[in-house]
Amino acid sequence: MLKKVSIFGIFLVLFSLFACKSNNSAVIKVRDVKISEEQLNQRLENTPPSYQSYANTQLGRRQFLDSIVRETIMLEAARQAKIDKSKEYDELVKEFKLQQKRQLEEYKEAMLLDIYIKQLQDNMSVSEEEVKSYYNANSEQFERPVSYTVRHILLTDEDEARRVYEMVKRGEDFAKAASEYSQDQASAAGGGLIGPFKIGTLVPEFEKVSLTLKNGEISNIVETDYGYHIIQKISQQTLPSVSFADAEPEIRAAIARDKFERWYENKKNEFGVSVNYDANAPGTQKN
Repeated sequence: MLKKVSIFGIFLVLFSLFACKSNNSAVIKVRDVKISEEQLNQRLENTPPSYQSYANTQLGRRQFLDSIVRETIMLEAARQAKIDKSKEYDELVKEFKLQQKRQLEEYKEAMLLDIYIKQLQDNMSVSEEEVKSYYNANSEQFERPVSYTVRHILLTDEDEARRVYEMVKRGEDFAKAASEYSQDQASAAGGGLIGPFKIGTLVPEFEKVSLTLKNGEISNIVETDYGYHIIQKISQQTLPSVSFADAEPEIRAAIARDKFERWYENKKNEFGVSVNYDANAPGTQKN
């Protein structure tokens, strides 16, 4: 028994046959511009899948071709009006080329970093022996772990740090002073509050002073690579002991971080790095 074939089905078959014809023949012709089936298919590939499905219908195919015709007519009319010879057009093309060049350089640098970072990670892999050695050497840190919370005010100018230090020692609310003067924007909004931290998390100079303070006590000015800190101890507590299995991921990350920091410092020395931290920020001008 023969099955009926829908008109839509016949169209799809014909459309498929049409699409398989020579890609060199022009489907659209506007003046001297000829657009082949291959060119149309390339344009269609850059559209969402849902539109591609629609363009495979009779109505969708017709609308797709009409849209290409309209665009081609507009382009030819623009050339006829010599827009492509105008100064405005020329400047826009030049700017686009510069943007493309910058984007290409950024992409090349991103790929360069991606490949090299993978190599670094392989070279700085942490062995099981290194993890066990760290755990045993810092057994107290895991048998009687301590966490602490502080507020701090970070300033990059020593004189300014001394001025703020005198203010809080005279009784100025520490959280208020942190929100007004601290240059650590991430914590300033919360009155300088950071933590809780486990021992070994922060830079040694900062951590050493934080652990010696009593709750509520304010430190002297502490200098680190980040600048000048004024620290107020908020709390400290002893945590449950941590087994080797539970501590392993944290230790592995700490060792890897330490390896990278040592590599980074060596490279800074090797490359003769110097930074003028007093220079204007990008987009700013001196008064």
